[in-house]
Amino acid sequence: MKLKSLLLAIILFVSIGIVPCAAANIIPYPQYVEMSDVVFNKAKLHKVKYVKDKKMSPEAYELQIKKNRIIIKSADTAGRFYAEQTLAQLAADEVMYCGVIKDEPRFKWRGLMLDESRHFFGKEQVLTLLDLMGRYKLNRFHWHLSDDQGWRVEIKAYPNLTKVGGIGCNTDRNAPAKFYTQDEIREILAYAAERHIMVIPEIDMPGHASAFVKVFPELDGKHRTVNPANEKLYEVLGNIYKELADLFPGEYIHIGGDEVYKGGWHDLPCMKEFMEKEGLKSMEEIEEYFGRRLSDTIVANGKNVVAWDDLIDSGTSPEGKVMLWWRSEQPELLTKGIDNGFNMVVCPDGPFYLDYVQDIKDKVGHLVDRQWVNEMKEIYEYDILESPKVIGTQSNIWTEKVVTTDRLEYMIFPRLIALSEKAWTKNENMNYKNFLKRLENEYKYLDSINIYYYDFREDKRRKEPQK
Repeated sequence: MKLKSLLLAIILFVSIGIVPCAAANIIPYPQYVEMSDVVFNKAKLHKVKYVKDKKMSPEAYELQIKKNRIIIKSADTAGRFYAEQTLAQLAADEVMYCGVIKDEPRFKWRGLMLDESRHFFGKEQVLTLLDLMGRYKLNRFHWHLSDDQGWRVEIKAYPNLTKVGGIGCNTDRNAPAKFYTQDEIREILAYAAERHIMVIPEIDMPGHASAFVKVFPELDGKHRTVNPANEKLYEVLGNIYKELADLFPGEYIHIGGDEVYKGGWHDLPCMKEFMEKEGLKSMEEIEEYFGRRLSDTIVANGKNVVAWDDLIDSGTSPEGKVMLWWRSEQPELLTKGIDNGFNMVVCPDGPFYLDYVQDIKDKVGHLVDRQWVNEMKEIYEYDILESPKVIGTQSNIWTEKVVTTDRLEYMIFPRLIALSEKAWTKNENMNYKNFLKRLENEYKYLDSINIYYYDFREDKRRKEPQK
């Protein structure tokens, strides 16, 4: 009886020209695809009817491709935009078929972090990345704008942060100051908004602060840190974060908080008095105090806090806060963050950091001497912990060893495309072998816009940019 029913179903699908769950050349792969063998008339690509359906989830869409017209359903403009990205990929095929696609993201947070403190790439390169993020339905651009090597965002209250703090980079400490003016940032923010991408600025504190203390030597906490016992520090940071909150419309500001070497704090002036006043008994408690106070500053400016997983134990309230779990060798931090009530974003250095090489044959990259390789397949097949508190994933590109745009693109692509499918597509619809087939179309697209991507296909392998 079951065999008879199956045969009837096959006959029915064949008779109406529908192939159930047929593959389509789309990245990230949709949640539901039903394509036919009926050819769409590409001369009618402009014939698109948009239907607003408030019952649909945010960012979701339904794409109906009929022979001479197209219908896009969505609840919001983001869903409409993502449907258009899917349509553009389908239209790139020589033959485009009719069918139905129903789609929505797996995760709310789908991101890329770019470090422009170590090396600065400029507005045009950022716009290119935002274009590609939009194509692959990524929606969080985490922008690392300060570190030891340079301060890259104009703060009108303290112009020397860019004039002086912007001098230098990882390969030349005396390189001319490079930074973004607030007008340039507004232009970038508008471009991102058109692609439904939230831009999240990061000002890293209390460590990684050399560029900051170059401008405020009286706030130096030694060993690349600020002095948490100096009350002026909180006044200055309060003014900085107020400008950032006014400039960036997104709901988040990233406060850093990672890799703080506290060894110099013991001997700072007023430290003993400060600890007695605040009831602090250790350097760790001082760091936690600073994290809580900085978080309160962000919240007071109407934003929610993002931080690295180093702040999970800070004692700060988890309400509205996002922690980025990055230390893959400490998986317990992810579960601890969940247990403590934080929203968590999964971005472990192994395998989600894009400054690590993707091929053992490459010669330049973080920890390449230890043969640490983050292959694209590892990203694609990584098992993300299922939890309501895990709200997404992202890849991070640190740029100590990334100087040119060619190397930046070589390190990001195509691994970021694999990350996009990991972030959007449900596990049951993911298949690495099938992904590689669909990736062939994306190589052509990247070629068409002159992206210098890494090509793992041996016969088409590109030379690794050395800087």
